[in-house]
Amino acid sequence: MPTRLQVAGFVVDFAQEALLDAAGRPVELRPQAFQVLRHLAQCAGRLVTKDELMAAVWPDVVVTDDSLVQAIGDIRRALGDAGHRLVKTVPRRGYMLMAAAMADHTSSHNAEVTGSSSRPARRWLALGSVAILLLGAVVFWQERVRTDASGAVDDPGGPPSIAVLAFKGPPGDADGAVLARNVAADLVSELARSANLRVVSSQSSFQFAEGKTPLAEVGRRLRSRHIVDGKVRREGEQLRMGVELLDSQDGRIVWSASDVVDRAELGAVQLALVGRIAGTLQAKVAATEQRRALAQPPKTLDAYVLVAHGRAMMVRYNADGIRASRRYFSEALAIDPDYAAAWAFLGIANTVDIGLHLTGEWDGRRVDEVLGQIRRAIELQPGLPIAYVALSQAQSRAGDLDAALAAAQQACRLSPNDAECFYILGAAHLQLGQVEPALANLEQAMNRNPLPPAYLPAFYATALWANRRFDEAIRAADDCLTRAPDFWRCRQDRIAALVELDRLPEARKEAALLQAKVPRIGSEWFGSTFGDRAAALRERRVTAARLAGIPDTTTVAQ
Repeated sequence: MPTRLQVAGFVVDFAQEALLDAAGRPVELRPQAFQVLRHLAQCAGRLVTKDELMAAVWPDVVVTDDSLVQAIGDIRRALGDAGHRLVKTVPRRGYMLMAAAMADHTSSHNAEVTGSSSRPARRWLALGSVAILLLGAVVFWQERVRTDASGAVDDPGGPPSIAVLAFKGPPGDADGAVLARNVAADLVSELARSANLRVVSSQSSFQFAEGKTPLAEVGRRLRSRHIVDGKVRREGEQLRMGVELLDSQDGRIVWSASDVVDRAELGAVQLALVGRIAGTLQAKVAATEQRRALAQPPKTLDAYVLVAHGRAMMVRYNADGIRASRRYFSEALAIDPDYAAAWAFLGIANTVDIGLHLTGEWDGRRVDEVLGQIRRAIELQPGLPIAYVALSQAQSRAGDLDAALAAAQQACRLSPNDAECFYILGAAHLQLGQVEPALANLEQAMNRNPLPPAYLPAFYATALWANRRFDEAIRAADDCLTRAPDFWRCRQDRIAALVELDRLPEARKEAALLQAKVPRIGSEWFGSTFGDRAAALRERRVTAARLAGIPDTTTVAQ
């Protein structure tokens, strides 16, 4: 086997397990993506099935196709292969590193690349090129027919992918902008009920709200060919909506729709949009998945706008954000005490405050109060998925981890393709010490949320640490801290991973930063993520905290 291989101006260094650029500098590539690239390089010129890649890269772990698709996407980004000319997708079968990728193989670098004489390598390459050209023609025809017929995205064998951008409100109208975003967020939630669509989380797709990124780049970064965009204007108690389904590859408007609806009709209009989108993407939406997210519409759009403001403030993960979100949700409930979504999000905000001790106004003694808020949401609207996400978080905070898992599973039954479903299910598995399913579900959540909010990489980092993938855990923690510097939970993951990599000086510096942020934190707090059935993980975490210099005692109320 060669120790190095030229690929489109890059070098795959098998000995160092690194991808190098033309100057010999390492190109960042996650370990799993590198393993996929290595296997493709070793098999350059032939089709490598998905099953073969799964067995080679994830031999002892049950993962879905999404992990492989994400690794292929990472490789293409690293190689600058936006047109998929180097790493070719063979629909419903697998992938192939094309002969063009090996062009430098026949150059003066041949001896270094192959580690042997160049003549056999050239003969092998020439024979392989003929087969590749023939197979490539077939692949191109298959992909063209499939794309023209179905509008499918690049994940053969996977569900069609859809992303909804933040809808726009009237220029200069702040409340109108928040209202428009919330209409789009509700459409995402409704789309996620279909198990036959890959729906990108709004927390990722809404990051392109300013409209400065070209549509093709939006589609590439969100890994979605089809994009939904729209405009919303409030006219009293009615909404004027215009919605477009776009093909990100060529900018074509597939179809557009416009409606004037009142608050009671909003859910039905969104359900009709879901059916039209799903039908356009040739996905069958079962009748059981067509329950309306707005079955209990607010009594006034003012309550709807207030909840939208509260959701935006909540994810800042600081004291001011939580206080503001709690105020917005409470004001919405003052207007409409039967608004289920407001009760659910109020419960989430209070659970976050209890867990992170942000304001000092809520602690573990008020968990029953939070559970009451969330159960009120479920009583008002039993089919609301976010209410079961909230219930799982609160049950976890109350220490009833079996109930937390059951609530997470119910959230997934109601919304089987939602990033929040995979996140909350992964978090529940993690607390029970079930580290492999935890990581698998959190990877699914990350796949549906390419530009995630801070809490998602935080839990992902913990799952990576629990599976002893420490370098990846540090990268995920860094991602979390970049998004929310005040979210100190991410620093815990970084400290724990650094300790287990025997990088104690760095761990102690991180611990000092954490103690400056949360002076009363103790080592026991590091293990609070894990229940009694995850005692070994809890002990690992607490030991790491002690080695980093975090004291044993904590005076913070749990």
